Amino acid sequence: MLSTLEGVCREDGPRSGGPEEVCREQLVRLFLNDRPIGSLVASPSQLRELGAGFVLSEGLAESVDRVEVSRDRVMVHGSAVTRPLEATTGSSGGLSAGRVLRKVTSGLSIDRDEIFAVIAGIVSELWERTGGAHCSVIFRDGAMLAKSSDVGRHNTVDKAIGHCVLSGIDLSCCVLGCTGRQPAGMVSKAVNVGIPIVISKAATTDEGVRLAREAGLTLVCRVKEGRFCVYAHPERIRRLKETDS
Repeated sequence: MLSTLEGVCREDGPRSGGPEEVCREQLVRLFLNDRPIGSLVASPSQLRELGAGFVLSEGLAESVDRVEVSRDRVMVHGSAVTRPLEATTGSSGGLSAGRVLRKVTSGLSIDRDEIFAVIAGIVSELWERTGGAHCSVIFRDGAMLAKSSDVGRHNTVDKAIGHCVLSGIDLSCCVLGCTGRQPAGMVSKAVNVGIPIVISKAATTDEGVRLAREAGLTLVCRVKEGRFCVYAHPERIRRLKETDS
């Protein structure tokens, strides 16, 4: 996950030289049932989870049977969706393979204080050491079930989703927490796997909000120091309108 390189740094004083830790990245080639479906730049960890999460969150497969990793090849086997694929590029340059969007019907709700508990769980050692990684977590009933770090925010979501899927966890009862911005491409990942609530430290976009509202997903963004904004389906947040005593 890390490489150590020489750098020249300065902090209000004399220049200093020495080893600096930076994130590693590699090109990963993805296959679904032996067919190439694209390539991603990712941190070299949790690649099985990345493959499983990607094909499900992008609507390419209905289920995953197994995932094999060989060097830069991630080979997913499962029930593929039979439809034409139209690859596009999202706002961060990530691959988007013609998403099939579903409706989120989960009756899950959480207390407003749980929003801050989820955000508190998004502490990435990789980011603290390098400043170059995103992080995603998945919670259920106040407990963290999955956590992932990666150079790409999309990848962290896929890895967290993949971990849960490979562990047999029902995502319709879960909350996804992210460090990254929530444009439509990120929101659609949660929608496609049935996650009902997404919470992010960062902002969203107009298309991200539109998609969340249409799909029935609760979108909470810009969470910081007692503040947050619910952009879609606030009915899943209990005590939202109550004032603190």
